[in-house]
Amino acid sequence: MFVQRERVWLEKQKKSYCVYTRMSGSADPSWAQQDKRRVLVIDIRVQNIEHTQQFYEQHLGMRLWRRLGDLQQGQFTSVCGYGPEQSNASLHFHNDEQRSPVQLGKAFGHFSCSHPGLRIAKLIEDMQLTGTGRVSKVEEFEVANVESLRLGRDADKIACVVDPAGFFWEVLERHERNVSEALCKVMLRVSGDLDTHIKFYHEVLGMRLIRKAHLAPGHHECAYMSYKPSERDGTWIELLLSDPAKVNDKGDGFQFIAISTKNVFKTAESIRKANAPILQDVGYFPGTAITSVVTQDPSGWKYVFCSEEDYLKDIESRQHVR
Repeated sequence: MFVQRERVWLEKQKKSYCVYTRMSGSADPSWAQQDKRRVLVIDIRVQNIEHTQQFYEQHLGMRLWRRLGDLQQGQFTSVCGYGPEQSNASLHFHNDEQRSPVQLGKAFGHFSCSHPGLRIAKLIEDMQLTGTGRVSKVEEFEVANVESLRLGRDADKIACVVDPAGFFWEVLERHERNVSEALCKVMLRVSGDLDTHIKFYHEVLGMRLIRKAHLAPGHHECAYMSYKPSERDGTWIELLLSDPAKVNDKGDGFQFIAISTKNVFKTAESIRKANAPILQDVGYFPGTAITSVVTQDPSGWKYVFCSEEDYLKDIESRQHVR
């Protein structure tokens, strides 16, 4: 049980870091599963924000919701997505002209997207006309055949494309199939014991294991984690077991994934109960009035738990791009 004074203390201090206090009694060990969570934000760093934004809008069918930051200082963020931020995951991509060039590293895998308006033939044609991005591979399947389902890709056709920032995108073309979240997957490489990661994603992040699989004979094992029971609902995480040397090369392109929580203080307590690291204790996320706590998985991928109430207020307080 937590008391209101923590919220009052936060609002008075206006700090990015703080230490929370707790009344007597332990946190509910099942809080991670009781908390109604969803993926809020996928945050990346890019070199040329204008080219990247144009690619996402023109070729991947996203909408620009808003822009944040100071253009004169060369530090700003674009917020794009397929649906309203209040109910859908959004992609935040930012640049900093004063920092060194972006290094993507080898640990990040790819994003996946799918929505009714995406047609791969048109995507390839448009990319060739504009000269932006590149096509890496195109695969076509019979409807829901064994191979596509084994790969975790319930799609008719798949194109692997590279955006101007160098991130790989798996574009899924589906016909007459409802998908609740078009920004549907993030693939991350992990090392060590896959079951240890599954336990973290279940006990700390509160996700459920959809399934485990081998992508091909002799290849590494992977696990699919999500807040939804189906791979066609929500934004899910694919964990691909890989070599430690590759996983350690994270670069500075992929930043973090933000997840909603109804109670940041209870979430912080559950993280401690699970003996997981807290990189930033409960406080305001830098540059915002959103109460958050930051942790990381066993391979070092960063997750930011954000107060859902604060996040929604932050959206409403900023001017949207229409």
